Amino acid sequence: MSAKKSRFDGLDVAAMTSHLKRTMLGFKLANVYDGNALGVSGTASGGGSDGAKGVYMFKLADASGGGGISSSAANAAAPTNSSAGVEEEGGGDTAAVKEATGEEEVTQETTTGQDQKRAMLLIESGVRFHPTTHHSQSSSGSSSMPSPFAMKLRKHLRNLRLENVSQLGNLDRVVDFRFGSGSYAHHLILELYSQGNLILCDGEYRILGLLRTHEYEVKSDDVGEEKKDEKKDGGGGGMEEVKVRVGNIYPVTFATTLTAVVGSGSTGDDDSGEEAVTKV
Repeated sequence: MSAKKSRFDGLDVAAMTSHLKRTMLGFKLANVYDGNALGVSGTASGGGSDGAKGVYMFKLADASGGGGISSSAANAAAPTNSSAGVEEEGGGDTAAVKEATGEEEVTQETTTGQDQKRAMLLIESGVRFHPTTHHSQSSSGSSSMPSPFAMKLRKHLRNLRLENVSQLGNLDRVVDFRFGSGSYAHHLILELYSQGNLILCDGEYRILGLLRTHEYEVKSDDVGEEKKDEKKDGGGGGMEEVKVRVGNIYPVTFATTLTAVVGSGSTGDDDSGEEAVTKV
Protein backbone atom coordinates (compact mmCIF):
# COMPACT_ATOMS: atom_id res chain seq x y z
CA MET A 1 0.00 0.00 0.00
CA SER A 2 1.42 3.37 -1.01
CA ALA A 3 1.90 6.07 1.60
CA LYS A 4 -0.57 8.92 1.76
CA LYS A 5 0.64 11.92 -0.20
CA SER A 6 0.85 15.03 1.96
CA ARG A 7 1.19 17.67 -0.76
CA PHE A 8 1.11 18.19 -4.51
CA ASP A 9 4.14 17.21 -6.54
CA GLY A 10 5.09 18.53 -9.98
CA LEU A 11 2.83 16.12 -11.85
CA ASP A 12 -0.14 16.95 -9.62
CA VAL A 13 0.47 20.64 -10.32
CA ALA A 14 0.58 20.00 -14.08
CA ALA A 15 -2.68 18.01 -13.99
CA MET A 16 -4.58 20.51 -11.85
CA THR A 17 -3.32 23.47 -13.85
CA SER A 18 -4.65 21.85 -17.02
CA HIS A 19 -8.00 21.15 -15.33
CA LEU A 20 -8.44 24.74 -14.14
CA LYS A 21 -7.64 26.05 -17.61
CA ARG A 22 -10.48 23.96 -19.01
CA THR A 23 -13.03 24.83 -16.34
CA MET A 24 -12.37 28.24 -14.76
CA LEU A 25 -10.68 30.58 -17.24
CA GLY A 26 -12.80 33.66 -17.79
CA PHE A 27 -14.51 33.37 -14.41
CA LYS A 28 -14.71 36.59 -12.41
CA LEU A 29 -13.50 36.58 -8.81
CA ALA A 30 -16.44 37.39 -6.56
CA ASN A 31 -14.79 37.07 -3.15
CA VAL A 32 -11.95 35.58 -1.11
CA TYR A 33 -12.42 33.88 2.25
CA ASP A 34 -10.11 32.53 4.92
CA GLY A 35 -10.28 28.77 5.25
CA ASN A 36 -11.07 28.91 8.96
CA ALA A 37 -14.12 31.09 8.24
CA LEU A 38 -15.57 28.18 6.27
CA GLY A 39 -14.41 25.52 8.69
CA VAL A 40 -11.72 24.22 6.31
CA SER A 41 -8.62 22.95 8.10
CA GLY A 42 -5.13 22.89 6.66
CA THR A 43 -3.12 19.69 6.47
CA ALA A 44 -0.36 18.85 8.92
CA SER A 45 2.33 20.02 6.52
CA GLY A 46 0.52 23.17 5.51
CA GLY A 47 1.81 26.71 5.36
CA GLY A 48 1.07 27.67 8.95
CA SER A 49 1.30 26.49 12.52
CA ASP A 50 -2.43 26.73 13.21
CA GLY A 51 -4.88 24.58 11.32
CA ALA A 52 -6.26 26.85 8.59
CA LYS A 53 -3.54 29.45 8.22
CA GLY A 54 -2.52 29.58 4.59
CA VAL A 55 -5.87 28.17 3.39
CA TYR A 56 -8.03 30.45 1.23
CA MET A 57 -11.26 29.95 -0.68
CA PHE A 58 -11.78 31.86 -3.93
CA LYS A 59 -15.38 32.27 -5.04
CA LEU A 60 -15.62 32.71 -8.81
CA ALA A 61 -18.58 33.32 -11.08
CA ASP A 62 -19.01 32.66 -14.78
CA ALA A 63 -19.80 36.16 -15.98
CA SER A 64 -20.80 34.85 -19.41
CA GLY A 65 -23.62 32.83 -17.86
CA GLY A 66 -22.33 29.62 -19.38
CA GLY A 67 -21.91 26.29 -17.67
CA GLY A 68 -19.21 26.53 -15.05
CA ILE A 69 -17.76 23.69 -13.01
CA SER A 70 -20.51 21.57 -11.53
CA SER A 71 -20.51 19.83 -8.20
CA SER A 72 -19.75 16.49 -9.81
CA ALA A 73 -16.84 17.96 -11.76
CA ALA A 74 -15.42 19.60 -8.64
CA ASN A 75 -15.73 16.35 -6.73
CA ALA A 76 -13.88 14.54 -9.49
CA ALA A 77 -11.12 17.15 -9.56
CA ALA A 78 -10.63 17.42 -5.81
CA PRO A 79 -7.72 15.19 -4.72
CA THR A 80 -8.30 12.11 -2.59
CA ASN A 81 -6.09 9.51 -0.94
CA SER A 82 -5.93 7.59 -4.19
CA SER A 83 -4.95 10.58 -6.31
CA ALA A 84 -3.22 13.58 -4.77
CA GLY A 85 -3.89 12.16 -1.30
CA VAL A 86 -4.85 15.44 0.37
CA GLU A 87 -8.37 15.32 1.73
CA GLU A 88 -10.54 18.26 2.69
CA GLU A 89 -11.59 18.50 6.29
CA GLY A 90 -14.44 20.24 8.10
CA GLY A 91 -17.39 18.50 6.41
CA GLY A 92 -20.98 19.54 6.95
CA ASP A 93 -20.96 21.57 10.15
CA THR A 94 -18.80 24.54 9.22
CA ALA A 95 -18.38 28.01 10.64
CA ALA A 96 -20.53 30.77 9.15
CA VAL A 97 -19.00 33.41 6.95
CA LYS A 98 -20.56 36.79 7.43
CA GLU A 99 -18.50 39.94 7.12
CA ALA A 100 -18.83 42.75 9.65
CA THR A 101 -19.10 45.00 6.61
CA GLY A 102 -22.33 43.30 5.62
CA GLU A 103 -20.97 41.21 2.78
CA GLU A 104 -22.77 38.20 1.40
CA GLU A 105 -22.73 34.82 3.08
CA VAL A 106 -21.48 31.70 1.35
CA THR A 107 -24.34 29.23 1.13
CA GLN A 108 -24.89 25.78 -0.30
CA GLU A 109 -26.06 26.11 -3.90
CA THR A 110 -29.55 24.69 -4.24
CA THR A 111 -30.09 24.55 -7.98
CA THR A 112 -28.08 23.11 -10.80
CA GLY A 113 -28.28 26.39 -12.73
CA GLN A 114 -26.76 28.43 -9.91
CA ASP A 115 -24.08 25.83 -9.29
CA GLN A 116 -23.00 25.79 -12.93
CA LYS A 117 -22.41 29.54 -12.90
CA ARG A 118 -20.19 29.49 -9.81
CA ALA A 119 -17.05 27.75 -8.68
CA MET A 120 -15.02 27.57 -5.50
CA LEU A 121 -11.24 27.26 -5.67
CA LEU A 122 -9.35 26.11 -2.58
CA ILE A 123 -5.69 27.16 -2.28
CA GLU A 124 -3.50 25.97 0.60
CA SER A 125 -0.03 27.49 0.72
CA GLY A 126 2.66 24.84 0.32
CA VAL A 127 0.21 21.97 -0.10
CA ARG A 128 -2.55 22.00 -2.71
CA PHE A 129 -4.99 23.85 -4.97
CA HIS A 130 -8.17 22.48 -6.51
CA PRO A 131 -11.88 23.21 -7.06
CA THR A 132 -14.20 22.26 -4.24
CA THR A 133 -17.91 22.10 -3.42
CA HIS A 134 -17.34 23.36 0.11
CA HIS A 135 -20.05 26.05 0.00
CA SER A 136 -21.92 25.07 3.17
CA GLN A 137 -22.19 27.10 6.33
CA SER A 138 -23.35 26.26 9.81
CA SER A 139 -26.47 27.73 11.30
CA SER A 140 -24.65 29.03 14.36
CA GLY A 141 -24.71 32.59 13.07
CA SER A 142 -21.15 33.25 14.22
CA SER A 143 -19.06 35.70 12.22
CA SER A 144 -15.37 36.24 11.70
CA MET A 145 -13.34 39.06 10.26
CA PRO A 146 -11.16 38.26 7.25
CA SER A 147 -7.41 38.24 7.75
CA PRO A 148 -5.32 41.20 6.51
CA PHE A 149 -3.99 39.11 3.63
CA ALA A 150 -7.50 38.06 2.58
CA MET A 151 -8.52 41.73 2.64
CA LYS A 152 -5.56 42.62 0.42
CA LEU A 153 -6.51 39.88 -2.04
CA ARG A 154 -10.06 41.24 -2.17
CA LYS A 155 -8.85 44.79 -2.69
CA HIS A 156 -6.68 43.94 -5.69
CA LEU A 157 -8.36 40.93 -7.29
CA ARG A 158 -12.11 41.18 -6.74
CA ASN A 159 -14.14 41.55 -9.95
CA LEU A 160 -11.14 40.62 -12.11
CA ARG A 161 -11.34 37.65 -14.46
CA LEU A 162 -9.08 34.64 -14.10
CA GLU A 163 -7.20 35.00 -17.38
CA ASN A 164 -4.58 32.27 -17.06
CA VAL A 165 -3.22 29.54 -14.79
CA SER A 166 0.32 28.38 -15.52
CA GLN A 167 2.94 26.15 -13.96
CA LEU A 168 6.27 27.96 -13.83
CA GLY A 169 9.51 26.21 -14.69
CA ASN A 170 9.80 22.58 -15.77
CA LEU A 171 7.27 20.70 -13.64
CA ASP A 172 8.16 22.99 -10.73
CA ARG A 173 5.78 23.38 -7.81
CA VAL A 174 5.07 27.05 -8.50
CA VAL A 175 1.75 28.21 -9.96
CA ASP A 176 0.95 31.61 -11.48
CA PHE A 177 -2.73 32.66 -11.37
CA ARG A 178 -3.19 35.75 -13.56
CA PHE A 179 -6.24 37.88 -12.87
CA GLY A 180 -7.18 40.73 -15.16
CA SER A 181 -5.34 42.02 -18.20
CA GLY A 182 -3.51 45.09 -19.36
CA SER A 183 -3.08 47.72 -16.67
CA TYR A 184 -5.41 45.74 -14.39
CA ALA A 185 -3.36 42.55 -14.50
CA HIS A 186 -2.30 40.96 -11.21
CA HIS A 187 -0.48 37.71 -10.48
CA LEU A 188 -1.08 35.41 -7.52
CA ILE A 189 1.93 33.12 -7.11
CA LEU A 190 1.47 29.87 -5.18
CA GLU A 191 4.64 28.13 -3.95
CA LEU A 192 4.14 24.48 -3.05
CA TYR A 193 7.62 23.63 -1.80
CA SER A 194 9.32 24.08 1.58
CA GLN A 195 6.97 25.98 3.93
CA GLY A 196 4.98 27.30 0.99
CA ASN A 197 3.95 30.84 0.17
CA LEU A 198 1.20 32.85 -1.47
CA ILE A 199 2.41 36.03 -3.14
CA LEU A 200 0.31 38.82 -4.66
CA CYS A 201 2.02 40.77 -7.44
CA ASP A 202 1.04 43.50 -9.89
CA GLY A 203 1.29 43.07 -13.64
CA GLU A 204 5.06 43.60 -13.53
CA TYR A 205 5.50 40.97 -10.80
CA ARG A 206 6.22 43.59 -8.15
CA ILE A 207 5.17 42.12 -4.82
CA LEU A 208 2.16 43.78 -3.17
CA GLY A 209 1.65 41.30 -0.34
CA LEU A 210 2.66 37.81 0.76
CA LEU A 211 2.20 35.30 3.56
CA ARG A 212 5.86 35.20 4.56
CA THR A 213 9.08 36.87 3.49
CA HIS A 214 12.20 34.88 2.68
CA GLU A 215 15.36 35.11 0.63
CA TYR A 216 17.35 33.08 -1.88
CA GLU A 217 21.12 32.86 -1.67
CA VAL A 218 22.59 32.45 -5.13
CA LYS A 219 25.97 32.74 -6.78
CA SER A 220 26.92 36.27 -7.73
CA ASP A 221 27.13 35.26 -11.40
CA ASP A 222 23.41 34.44 -11.37
CA VAL A 223 22.35 37.88 -10.14
CA GLY A 224 21.73 40.73 -12.58
CA GLU A 225 24.21 43.57 -13.02
CA GLU A 226 21.88 45.97 -11.20
CA LYS A 227 21.87 43.75 -8.13
CA LYS A 228 25.66 43.43 -8.24
CA ASP A 229 26.02 47.21 -8.35
CA GLU A 230 23.78 47.55 -5.30
CA LYS A 231 26.03 45.16 -3.34
CA LYS A 232 29.34 46.39 -4.71
CA ASP A 233 30.44 47.46 -1.24
CA GLY A 234 29.61 44.03 0.18
CA GLY A 235 32.82 42.66 -1.26
CA GLY A 236 33.67 39.30 -2.72
CA GLY A 237 32.20 37.24 -5.47
CA GLY A 238 30.48 34.73 -3.21
CA MET A 239 26.76 34.55 -2.52
CA GLU A 240 24.14 37.20 -3.19
CA GLU A 241 20.78 37.50 -1.44
CA VAL A 242 17.61 37.81 -3.48
CA LYS A 243 14.81 38.84 -1.13
CA VAL A 244 11.16 37.95 -1.58
CA ARG A 245 9.43 40.83 0.16
CA VAL A 246 6.91 43.60 -0.45
CA GLY A 247 8.16 46.11 -3.02
CA ASN A 248 10.61 43.75 -4.73
CA ILE A 249 10.16 42.00 -8.07
CA TYR A 250 9.28 38.33 -7.63
CA PRO A 251 12.36 36.29 -8.66
CA VAL A 252 10.69 33.80 -10.99
CA THR A 253 13.98 32.31 -12.18
CA PHE A 254 15.30 31.55 -8.70
CA ALA A 255 11.94 30.29 -7.43
CA THR A 256 11.69 27.71 -10.19
CA THR A 257 15.27 26.56 -10.80
CA LEU A 258 16.95 26.66 -7.38
CA THR A 259 17.49 23.22 -5.83
CA ALA A 260 18.95 24.27 -2.48
CA VAL A 261 19.79 27.48 -0.64
CA VAL A 262 21.30 27.98 2.77
CA GLY A 263 20.46 30.52 5.46
CA SER A 264 18.11 31.41 8.29
CA GLY A 265 15.67 34.10 9.18
CA SER A 266 12.15 34.74 10.43
CA THR A 267 8.71 34.51 8.91
CA GLY A 268 5.68 36.72 9.12
CA ASP A 269 2.96 38.56 7.23
CA ASP A 270 5.08 41.67 6.86
CA ASP A 271 8.59 42.43 5.62
CA SER A 272 10.29 42.63 9.00
CA GLY A 273 12.31 39.46 8.53
CA GLU A 274 13.53 37.11 5.86
CA GLU A 275 13.97 33.39 5.68
CA ALA A 276 16.21 31.43 3.36
CA VAL A 277 14.37 28.62 1.62
CA THR A 278 15.37 25.05 0.94
CA LYS A 279 13.28 23.38 -1.73
CA VAL A 280 12.29 19.83 -0.83
